[in-house]
Amino acid sequence: MRIFDGKKYREMTPEEIADLDAMAVDAEREYWQSIPYDEAVNGKIRERYTVSQEFAILRQRDEKPEEYAAYYAYCEQCKAFVKAKKGATA
Repeated sequence: MRIFDGKKYREMTPEEIADLDAMAVDAEREYWQSIPYDEAVNGKIRERYTVSQEFAILRQRDEKPEEYAAYYAYCEQCKAFVKAKKGATA
């Protein structure tokens, strides 16, 4: 990776790259510590479903069981993902 050191462009040293990677890991850890569990799960669910879509799926739970099952499974995946992220930072 090339960086500008104020005078010229140069290749980063392996130590600089490792420091940059460590900073990224620290930033991710801080993010997961700073966000409440419920908000994190909601954010993950919103990556696929809007609130209106969720309400529609829940209203039609009995009429469209396959769609509901897919929605439910995704929500469980989101919860497991967030728990793993928050647990990995504890």
